[in-house]
Amino acid sequence: MDMKTHHLLFILIALPLFCSCRSSRSMLREIQALKSSLYYELTSPIYQEKADQTVYLDFIDYSNMDYYTSVKRKKSAYIPLLLYNYEGELFHLRLGESSLTQLYREFLTEALLTECNSSTCCHLIDNQKGKMIPDSAYRLEVKIRKNETCGRIKLNQSSIPWFEGEMLEVVNNKIRPAASSLAISIRLTQKEDCLLDKTYSTEYQQTTKAQRFEDSPSANAACLNDMTECLSMATKEIVEEISRDIHLILSLQPKSRH
Repeated sequence: MDMKTHHLLFILIALPLFCSCRSSRSMLREIQALKSSLYYELTSPIYQEKADQTVYLDFIDYSNMDYYTSVKRKKSAYIPLLLYNYEGELFHLRLGESSLTQLYREFLTEALLTECNSSTCCHLIDNQKGKMIPDSAYRLEVKIRKNETCGRIKLNQSSIPWFEGEMLEVVNNKIRPAASSLAISIRLTQKEDCLLDKTYSTEYQQTTKAQRFEDSPSANAACLNDMTECLSMATKEIVEEISRDIHLILSLQPKSRH
Protein backbone atom coordinates (compact mmCIF):
# COMPACT_ATOMS: atom_id res chain seq x y z
CA MET A 1 0.00 0.00 0.00
CA ASP A 2 1.15 3.55 -0.65
CA MET A 3 1.26 6.25 2.02
CA LYS A 4 -2.01 7.79 0.89
CA THR A 5 -3.87 4.51 1.37
CA HIS A 6 -2.31 4.01 4.81
CA HIS A 7 -3.38 7.51 5.78
CA LEU A 8 -6.96 6.89 4.68
CA LEU A 9 -7.16 3.60 6.57
CA PHE A 10 -5.86 5.26 9.73
CA ILE A 11 -8.51 7.98 9.53
CA LEU A 12 -11.33 5.50 8.96
CA ILE A 13 -10.28 3.32 11.90
CA ALA A 14 -9.39 6.09 14.36
CA LEU A 15 -12.35 8.38 13.71
CA PRO A 16 -14.87 6.39 15.82
CA LEU A 17 -12.47 6.24 18.75
CA PHE A 18 -11.95 10.00 18.77
CA CYS A 19 -15.68 10.61 18.51
CA SER A 20 -16.28 8.26 21.44
CA CYS A 21 -13.91 10.12 23.76
CA ARG A 22 -15.47 13.44 22.95
CA SER A 23 -19.08 12.27 23.37
CA SER A 24 -18.39 10.55 26.68
CA ARG A 25 -16.83 13.63 28.29
CA SER A 26 -19.14 16.22 26.77
CA MET A 27 -22.31 14.36 27.74
CA LEU A 28 -21.47 14.60 31.43
CA ARG A 29 -20.72 18.33 31.14
CA GLU A 30 -23.92 18.98 29.20
CA ILE A 31 -26.11 17.04 31.62
CA GLN A 32 -24.69 18.71 34.73
CA ALA A 33 -25.30 22.14 33.21
CA LEU A 34 -29.03 21.44 32.75
CA LYS A 35 -31.94 21.90 35.15
CA SER A 36 -35.40 20.37 35.11
CA SER A 37 -38.51 20.91 37.24
CA LEU A 38 -40.60 18.39 39.13
CA TYR A 39 -44.34 18.96 39.00
CA TYR A 40 -47.45 17.76 40.81
CA GLU A 41 -50.83 17.70 39.09
CA LEU A 42 -53.84 17.37 41.39
CA THR A 43 -56.36 14.92 39.90
CA SER A 44 -58.04 13.38 42.98
CA PRO A 45 -61.66 14.28 43.79
CA ILE A 46 -61.89 17.31 46.07
CA TYR A 47 -63.16 16.62 49.58
CA GLN A 48 -66.39 18.61 49.76
CA GLU A 49 -66.93 18.70 53.51
CA LYS A 50 -65.09 20.78 56.06
CA ALA A 51 -61.67 19.46 57.04
CA ASP A 52 -62.09 18.99 60.80
CA GLN A 53 -58.85 17.21 61.69
CA THR A 54 -55.44 18.86 61.86
CA VAL A 55 -52.21 17.00 61.15
CA TYR A 56 -48.73 18.46 61.62
CA LEU A 57 -46.15 17.36 59.07
CA ASP A 58 -42.66 17.03 60.51
CA PHE A 59 -39.64 18.31 58.60
CA ILE A 60 -38.49 15.90 55.87
CA ASP A 61 -34.74 16.04 56.36
CA TYR A 62 -33.27 13.92 53.57
CA SER A 63 -34.03 13.41 49.87
CA ASN A 64 -31.98 10.17 49.73
CA MET A 65 -30.66 10.73 46.21
CA ASP A 66 -27.25 11.48 44.73
CA TYR A 67 -26.35 15.15 44.44
CA TYR A 68 -24.93 14.99 40.91
CA THR A 69 -26.49 13.29 37.93
CA SER A 70 -24.16 10.51 36.80
CA VAL A 71 -23.46 9.22 33.30
CA LYS A 72 -21.97 5.79 32.64
CA ARG A 73 -21.27 4.20 29.30
CA LYS A 74 -22.63 0.65 29.35
CA LYS A 75 -22.12 -0.55 25.80
CA SER A 76 -20.21 0.60 22.76
CA ALA A 77 -19.75 -0.67 19.23
CA TYR A 78 -17.30 0.55 16.61
CA ILE A 79 -17.31 -0.86 13.10
CA PRO A 80 -14.61 0.74 10.93
CA LEU A 81 -14.80 -0.32 7.29
CA LEU A 82 -13.26 1.04 4.14
CA LEU A 83 -16.48 2.59 2.87
CA TYR A 84 -18.57 2.79 6.03
CA ASN A 85 -18.04 3.58 9.71
CA TYR A 86 -20.56 2.92 12.46
CA GLU A 87 -20.35 4.09 16.06
CA GLY A 88 -22.94 3.19 18.69
CA GLU A 89 -22.89 3.93 22.40
CA LEU A 90 -25.40 3.26 25.17
CA PHE A 91 -25.27 5.52 28.24
CA HIS A 92 -27.06 5.00 31.54
CA LEU A 93 -27.97 8.14 33.49
CA ARG A 94 -28.92 8.41 37.14
CA LEU A 95 -30.78 11.52 38.22
CA GLY A 96 -29.08 13.72 40.80
CA GLU A 97 -30.65 16.44 42.94
CA SER A 98 -28.42 19.17 41.48
CA SER A 99 -30.26 18.72 38.16
CA LEU A 100 -33.57 19.69 39.81
CA THR A 101 -34.80 23.24 40.29
CA GLN A 102 -35.69 22.43 43.91
CA LEU A 103 -34.73 19.86 46.53
CA TYR A 104 -36.73 16.66 46.21
CA ARG A 105 -37.71 16.67 49.89
CA GLU A 106 -39.19 20.15 49.38
CA PHE A 107 -41.15 18.92 46.38
CA LEU A 108 -42.46 15.95 48.38
CA THR A 109 -43.54 18.29 51.18
CA GLU A 110 -45.44 20.48 48.72
CA ALA A 111 -47.03 17.43 47.09
CA LEU A 112 -48.28 16.10 50.44
CA LEU A 113 -49.67 19.49 51.41
CA THR A 114 -51.39 19.91 48.05
CA GLU A 115 -52.94 16.45 48.02
CA CYS A 116 -53.99 16.17 51.67
CA ASN A 117 -55.43 19.68 51.87
CA SER A 118 -57.58 19.02 48.84
CA SER A 119 -58.76 15.41 48.92
CA THR A 120 -58.87 14.45 52.61
CA CYS A 121 -60.76 15.29 55.77
CA CYS A 122 -57.61 16.68 57.40
CA HIS A 123 -55.84 19.99 57.33
CA LEU A 124 -52.14 19.24 56.88
CA ILE A 125 -49.80 21.88 58.31
CA ASP A 126 -46.12 22.12 57.43
CA ASN A 127 -44.23 22.09 60.72
CA GLN A 128 -40.71 22.12 59.29
CA LYS A 129 -39.57 24.67 61.87
CA GLY A 130 -40.50 22.28 64.68
CA LYS A 131 -42.88 24.56 66.54
CA MET A 132 -44.63 23.32 69.67
CA ILE A 133 -47.88 21.55 68.92
CA PRO A 134 -50.71 20.39 71.23
CA ASP A 135 -50.07 17.10 73.01
CA SER A 136 -53.19 15.58 71.50
CA ALA A 137 -52.36 16.68 67.95
CA TYR A 138 -51.79 14.31 65.06
CA ARG A 139 -48.20 14.14 63.78
CA LEU A 140 -47.02 12.85 60.44
CA GLU A 141 -43.40 11.71 60.07
CA VAL A 142 -42.08 11.03 56.57
CA LYS A 143 -38.86 9.29 55.54
CA ILE A 144 -37.62 8.74 51.99
CA ARG A 145 -36.20 5.21 51.99
CA LYS A 146 -35.25 4.88 48.34
CA ASN A 147 -35.10 7.40 45.54
CA GLU A 148 -33.51 6.31 42.26
CA THR A 149 -34.44 7.46 38.78
CA CYS A 150 -32.55 6.29 35.71
CA GLY A 151 -32.66 6.98 32.00
CA ARG A 152 -30.83 5.75 28.92
CA ILE A 153 -29.43 7.45 25.85
CA LYS A 154 -28.23 5.64 22.75
CA LEU A 155 -25.97 7.58 20.40
CA ASN A 156 -25.69 6.25 16.85
CA GLN A 157 -23.45 7.79 14.21
CA SER A 158 -22.60 6.52 10.75
CA SER A 159 -20.05 8.08 8.41
CA ILE A 160 -19.00 7.41 4.85
CA PRO A 161 -16.27 8.98 2.71
CA TRP A 162 -17.62 11.84 0.58
CA PHE A 163 -16.28 14.10 -2.12
CA GLU A 164 -12.81 15.65 -1.82
CA GLY A 165 -11.91 13.75 1.33
CA GLU A 166 -14.96 14.92 3.33
CA MET A 167 -16.95 12.56 5.58
CA LEU A 168 -20.75 12.38 5.37
CA GLU A 169 -22.19 11.77 8.85
CA VAL A 170 -25.66 10.44 9.69
CA VAL A 171 -26.70 10.86 13.34
CA ASN A 172 -29.59 8.99 14.97
CA ASN A 173 -29.73 9.47 18.74
CA LYS A 174 -32.46 7.94 20.91
CA ILE A 175 -33.60 8.16 24.52
CA ARG A 176 -35.23 5.21 26.22
CA PRO A 177 -38.12 5.61 28.73
CA ALA A 178 -36.98 6.49 32.25
CA ALA A 179 -37.72 4.40 35.35
CA SER A 180 -38.04 5.37 39.03
CA SER A 181 -37.65 3.22 42.13
CA LEU A 182 -39.19 5.10 45.04
CA ALA A 183 -39.99 4.09 48.63
CA ILE A 184 -41.42 6.40 51.30
CA SER A 185 -42.26 5.53 54.91
CA ILE A 186 -44.77 7.42 57.03
CA ARG A 187 -45.78 7.29 60.66
CA LEU A 188 -49.02 8.92 61.84
CA THR A 189 -49.27 9.31 65.60
CA GLN A 190 -51.39 10.92 68.29
CA LYS A 191 -49.78 11.17 71.70
CA GLU A 192 -48.22 7.73 72.24
CA ASP A 193 -50.55 5.95 69.84
CA CYS A 194 -49.34 4.98 66.38
CA LEU A 195 -52.28 5.07 63.99
CA LEU A 196 -50.39 4.24 60.82
CA ASP A 197 -46.86 2.97 60.19
CA LYS A 198 -46.33 1.96 56.59
CA THR A 199 -43.84 2.01 53.73
CA TYR A 200 -45.10 2.79 50.24
CA SER A 201 -43.05 1.79 47.23
CA THR A 202 -43.34 1.85 43.48
CA GLU A 203 -41.33 0.80 40.44
CA TYR A 204 -42.61 3.34 37.95
CA GLN A 205 -41.62 3.39 34.29
CA GLN A 206 -42.51 5.89 31.62
CA THR A 207 -44.72 4.53 28.85
CA THR A 208 -43.57 6.92 26.14
CA LYS A 209 -41.94 5.49 23.04
CA ALA A 210 -38.26 5.98 22.31
CA GLN A 211 -37.64 9.48 20.95
CA ARG A 212 -35.12 10.39 18.24
CA PHE A 213 -32.81 13.41 18.18
CA GLU A 214 -30.26 14.71 15.71
CA ASP A 215 -27.73 15.93 18.25
CA SER A 216 -26.44 14.87 21.66
CA PRO A 217 -27.41 18.06 23.62
CA SER A 218 -31.06 17.70 22.58
CA ALA A 219 -31.06 14.03 23.60
CA ASN A 220 -29.47 14.90 26.95
CA ALA A 221 -32.07 17.57 27.73
CA ALA A 222 -34.93 15.30 26.70
CA CYS A 223 -33.60 12.43 28.83
CA LEU A 224 -33.30 14.70 31.87
CA ASN A 225 -36.87 15.96 31.40
CA ASP A 226 -38.10 12.40 30.98
CA MET A 227 -36.41 11.31 34.22
CA THR A 228 -37.88 14.31 36.05
CA GLU A 229 -41.36 13.55 34.76
CA CYS A 230 -40.95 9.91 35.76
CA LEU A 231 -39.99 10.86 39.33
CA SER A 232 -42.92 13.29 39.46
CA MET A 233 -45.37 10.56 38.47
CA ALA A 234 -43.86 8.03 40.89
CA THR A 235 -44.20 10.59 43.69
CA LYS A 236 -47.80 11.29 42.73
CA GLU A 237 -48.65 7.59 42.88
CA ILE A 238 -47.31 7.25 46.42
CA VAL A 239 -48.65 10.58 47.70
CA GLU A 240 -52.16 9.65 46.57
CA GLU A 241 -51.91 6.34 48.44
CA ILE A 242 -50.69 8.11 51.57
CA SER A 243 -53.50 10.66 51.46
CA ARG A 244 -56.16 7.96 51.01
CA ASP A 245 -54.89 6.01 54.02
CA ILE A 246 -54.70 9.13 56.19
CA HIS A 247 -58.21 10.12 55.16
CA LEU A 248 -59.57 6.66 55.96
CA ILE A 249 -57.98 6.55 59.41
CA LEU A 250 -58.88 10.09 60.44
CA SER A 251 -62.44 9.80 59.19
CA LEU A 252 -62.92 7.08 61.83
CA GLN A 253 -61.39 9.14 64.65
CA PRO A 254 -63.42 11.29 67.06
CA LYS A 255 -63.74 14.84 65.78
CA SER A 256 -61.40 17.26 67.52
CA ARG A 257 -59.74 20.62 67.07
CA HIS A 258 -56.08 21.40 67.54
